[in-house]
Amino acid sequence: MQTSSLLPFLKAKEIIKSLRILNPSEIHIRDIAMERGAFVRERTLETSEGRLIRRGRLGIITVNKEIPERGRKRFAIAHELGHFELHHESQLIICTEQDMFLWNESKSQEIEANDFAANILMPEDIFSDHIGSESPSIDVVAKLADEFRTTLTATALRYVQLSSVPCAVVVSKDNFVRWYKKSNSFEFHVKVGEKLSPNTYAFDFFDGIELPLKSEKVPASAWIAGNIDEEADIMEHSVALNRYNVVLSLLWIHKEIRFKYRRYDEDEPEHDLTNPFTPDGKRWQW
Repeated sequence: MQTSSLLPFLKAKEIIKSLRILNPSEIHIRDIAMERGAFVRERTLETSEGRLIRRGRLGIITVNKEIPERGRKRFAIAHELGHFELHHESQLIICTEQDMFLWNESKSQEIEANDFAANILMPEDIFSDHIGSESPSIDVVAKLADEFRTTLTATALRYVQLSSVPCAVVVSKDNFVRWYKKSNSFEFHVKVGEKLSPNTYAFDFFDGIELPLKSEKVPASAWIAGNIDEEADIMEHSVALNRYNVVLSLLWIHKEIRFKYRRYDEDEPEHDLTNPFTPDGKRWQW
């Protein structure tokens, strides 16, 4: 029996296969939606990012024409198409920016729509083929974002999800680590909820210092929680998302990092897009 968590992946894969899409340039999300029975239009939406109206096997997807970024608008369309494909019982769905970019565990349909959007815009087989063998960096992610016409953040999340290299993407705001996602081979936890270490380049941004243009070594303990070797280092490539006053950091382990005493508790949960709330119960705003 298929689990609900697999349905977005399976449905997106089925569509990509049925349309014989082999390259990112062929992923025309408006045309895909039309072929599936959902007409896409743009309107000014003051309180939402996208809407879906369904009647039987047909639907109308409306996206906010004020969305400035191409990748973000494509994601909004793909998100609503996810609702259209997966949630047949819903006749009217209204989605905010937070529904699409700050996923909430209590909203399973929004999580599924986001999963579908990631899989339809960045299909696993096609995306993996384009990752290549270059060392992880924001430049590599930016190149993929350009090829797949997706946002830098969404592409970074997909990159670490599918990468075989031990890496993680971290979002920091107001000088604090907000959330992160890691690859399966990244066996550590990032210091979520803590103030950024002055030994990180992400800290420099909030201190008014220009960020370097390439990956640089920093002490691994500046990012990683637990009793790790004080001499260990990690590669960091950070870039500012000025519109949100946020720093997006890509971390990767280029040589073994050892614990001094014991492994950090592997059961500690990640603070990421599945939990949009701070430890004191407030919602992240960015």
